[in-house]
Amino acid sequence: MRFLLLFLCVSPQLFSQNVDFDKGSTSQKKYFEEIRYELVKDKIIVPVTINGQVFRFLLDTGAPNIISKRLFDALGLVESTSLNINDANNLTQSMHATEIPNLKIGTLNFKNQIALIYDIHSNNLLSCYNIDGFIGSNLFRKSILKVSPSQQKIYITNNVKNLSPKTKPSKMELVGSQKAPYVKFNFVGKNNNKASELVLIDTGMDGYYDMANLNFNYFSESGIFEIVGESTGVSGIGIFGAGPSNLQRLLKVENAIVNTIVFKNLIIETTDDMNSRIGLAFLDHSDLILDFKHKEVYFETRDTVLLEDKVPKYIPTMIDNKFVIGMVWDQNLAKSMTSGDEIISIDSKKVNELSPCEIMDLRSTFKNKTNYTIEIKNKENKIVSLKIEN
Repeated sequence: MRFLLLFLCVSPQLFSQNVDFDKGSTSQKKYFEEIRYELVKDKIIVPVTINGQVFRFLLDTGAPNIISKRLFDALGLVESTSLNINDANNLTQSMHATEIPNLKIGTLNFKNQIALIYDIHSNNLLSCYNIDGFIGSNLFRKSILKVSPSQQKIYITNNVKNLSPKTKPSKMELVGSQKAPYVKFNFVGKNNNKASELVLIDTGMDGYYDMANLNFNYFSESGIFEIVGESTGVSGIGIFGAGPSNLQRLLKVENAIVNTIVFKNLIIETTDDMNSRIGLAFLDHSDLILDFKHKEVYFETRDTVLLEDKVPKYIPTMIDNKFVIGMVWDQNLAKSMTSGDEIISIDSKKVNELSPCEIMDLRSTFKNKTNYTIEIKNKENKIVSLKIEN
C-alpha cells in the first residue's frame, strides 16, 4: 500500500513586501564538500553548524530555507517581512523571514542566508524528524549539489567537473528568487501521443511523481494518461497539514522520461498544488546532480525502470492526529470504506493507540505488505474488518 505520503514543499507568496531569497554568498570561491547524511523516515537529514553548534536540517529542494522558531529564538535573530506561504496542498499561512549570518555545511560557510521561520517542534509530524530547519533550494543557487543515495552522501561544489557526471544533462529552470529547480518531464502513451511539462524536483516529497490537476485537465483529451481510479478525499500531508477533500484521479502512463531515465508503467496521483513534482523515489534508481550555476540537471543512470504494474487500492493519511482513510481507489473497497474512516488496526497492530511518530514508523513495516487485515471505524462508529489483497 502507498503509505502516508508527506509533501514538505512550500511556495512563498507576496504578503507585504518582497523577500529576496536570492541573497547571501559562500566564504570560499573554490570548494568541494562531501557530507554523510541520515535517512530518517525516508527524508534526508544533513548536519548544519551555526555558531559552533551542530543542528539537524532536512534537505528539501521544493522549499526555501526554513529555521525553527526555537532555533531562531536561541540565536537571537531578527525577523523581517511577513509572507503568505502556500504548502503542497495549497494551504496558506503567514510566516516571517530572517537572515542567518553564518551557516556551515561541512567546512563550507554560507553567509547572510535568508530563511523562513516556522514552529517545527509544534508540528506533530515534523517533530518526528528531530530537526531544526530545512535546507532549501536558495542555499545552492550559486553551487552544484549532488545527492547520492548509494553512498548516503551529498556533495556541494563550485565546479561540476569535481563530480565527474556520468550522463549528459538536461536543462533546468530556476523559478523565483527561491531558485526552485524544474526539469522537463516527457510522456509517451500507448497511442504514441506525446506530452511534456515542467516539474518541480522536490527532495522533500515522498513517491515518484504527482501531477497538478490544472495540467491533467490540459492533457486529459490526449489519451496519453489512463485513468485507473477516481476518489474524493485527502491524500498527502503538507507542512500545514492535510488539505481539503477534493476529487483526485489515479493515472497510469506507459512511458515517462526524465533526462536519461525511462520509467514504464508509472502510477500518478493528481494534486491540488499548482506544481507537478517529482520526489525522492527517483533516487531509488539514480544519483542526482543539480547544477544551479549552469541551470542543468543530471540523473546518473541510463536505465529503463520497469515499475511494478500494481495500482494502490487506497491511501491512508493523518487528519487531526488520527490515522484515517484518505483516498479509496478500488471501487469494490469503496463499498466498505470512505475517506475519513479511522483506521483502528492493521493485522494485530492497534494503530489507534499509537502516536503520530509511531504511525510514521509503521511505513517501513507495512508499505510492501500485499495481504493484511485492516479494521476501520466508519462514520456511524461501526467497526468494520476488511481483508486487503494487493
